[in-house]
Amino acid sequence: MIDTARNWFVGLSRREQILVGIAGLLLTGLVGYYAIVQPMIGSMTAAEQRYIDAIERQARIEAKVVALQQPLDGDTTKFRGAIDIYVSQSAGETGIAVGSVDPQPDSRVNMVVESAKPTALFGWLARIEREGVAVESLSVNPADNGTVSATLTLRSQ
Repeated sequence: MIDTARNWFVGLSRREQILVGIAGLLLTGLVGYYAIVQPMIGSMTAAEQRYIDAIERQARIEAKVVALQQPLDGDTTKFRGAIDIYVSQSAGETGIAVGSVDPQPDSRVNMVVESAKPTALFGWLARIEREGVAVESLSVNPADNGTVSATLTLRSQ
């Protein structure tokens, strides 16, 4: 079979051999793209989505755990230290992409959230409210891939 194909190729003119060679290269590139590159891109996209979903599930679980650990008499445990450090650290631990944190007078902080899943963001806000941080203003805008961006003003109670 290989000898037959080799004899056929040798029997072609030089111009036909070049055209068949180019067609072979194009076919190899096409098969390589659809057999190797596209499945890899699909796998990477699926892995990113699984990671985002895992972060969202973790935030929901952490919010539920904190809610279950709250004392029955309604007392809240206040955070200690600077509010700007506290909110940026707790947001980072939750998987929220913080753009900027600007401390303001009177224990306030202006914060920009670049990207977060809505359930992770609102679960985090509920958690920090139970820990003594009040939300003074909140502006949420939809972003790409089911995420939101937000601008917040927070103050310690």
